[in-house]
Amino acid sequence: MSRDIPSLIPAFHALREAASPAVLCTIVETDGSTYRKAGARMIIDADGNYHGILGGGCFEGDLVERSREVLASGQPAVVEFDMRGDEDLIWGLGLGCNGLVRLLLQPLDTGNAYQPVTWLCEAVTALRPVAIATGISGSLLGRSLAVDHTGSHNFGIDPHAQPELTRLCKTLLAGGSPRSFDAGGAGRLFVDIIPRQHHLLIVGAGPDAVPMARTAAALDWRVTVCDHREQSAGTGFFPAAVRQVHCAPEALASAVDLESVSAALLMTHNFVADVGFLKSLSGSPPAYAGLLGPTARRKALLDELSAGQRAALEGRIRGPVGLNIGGDSPASIALAAIAEIHAILEQADAASLDGRQVRAG
Repeated sequence: MSRDIPSLIPAFHALREAASPAVLCTIVETDGSTYRKAGARMIIDADGNYHGILGGGCFEGDLVERSREVLASGQPAVVEFDMRGDEDLIWGLGLGCNGLVRLLLQPLDTGNAYQPVTWLCEAVTALRPVAIATGISGSLLGRSLAVDHTGSHNFGIDPHAQPELTRLCKTLLAGGSPRSFDAGGAGRLFVDIIPRQHHLLIVGAGPDAVPMARTAAALDWRVTVCDHREQSAGTGFFPAAVRQVHCAPEALASAVDLESVSAALLMTHNFVADVGFLKSLSGSPPAYAGLLGPTARRKALLDELSAGQRAALEGRIRGPVGLNIGGDSPASIALAAIAEIHAILEQADAASLDGRQVRAG
């Protein structure tokens, strides 16, 4: 499961508009310690420029050469980088991953209409989760079937296999993880889940909202900034990709598709406005609703809501927002808040990965 597609969209659109060929590189299997896992993607263009990261530098140079071979032949290929073995030798070469990575390389050009990436970009842009099955061996190699709520979309799979494969993709889309499996004598398939892009709604366009938006945008989240004031101190400083909306609190549902919002941060620094926006959010509550300010302010805001509105937001309200990482600068506050949101949306515990509790000193 990977969220790489949003980060690849700008480069992909530029390549397609220029009718320049490229190669889609997808990790389909791993074993041992690897920088990225199955489902991670990058695009390599005809000049050897790569967009995205798969190996942290371990094998990208060689992957560029393999991609040139794919572009020359016009045929998909599977390549393998086995970095297991003598640890001293591996570290001496500067690799250090100590794992195996198997990748599928698919040519993208005008001849195949840059599919299936063209369709994937459209689905991701529309905030649709996707399951995509792609052949990684045999006669299935490089052929794909993608499924979302609009139906199944065939990119070279045998039509007779489409119904069964569609059912499998729908099952995994409803709650599953990437997997590879044998498809009889036709070869092996890799089925990946591309989840819906996270959408952060920031309510309040003050200067402290700018680092919030920048941090979320750096993660390739969809970001919308809404304010009840026509002009705010941060208005001209948000990243270009951030959508800015002006509306009254009671009109929030008309200005923003709240069903698409994964998380919201209320930071207008205006109590009355925050109450109004919070009431609007209760009609379609996101997984996370963060309230800037102390616990007492959170309680006072919730006291202004009806019992039904409070019930709708139960378990979703956070305030004060963020993880305790120290620091009180706008950038530190943004990092703490976005880290907490990231952990909740990805259902992670935000613990230190080495198993030790983080302590000062």
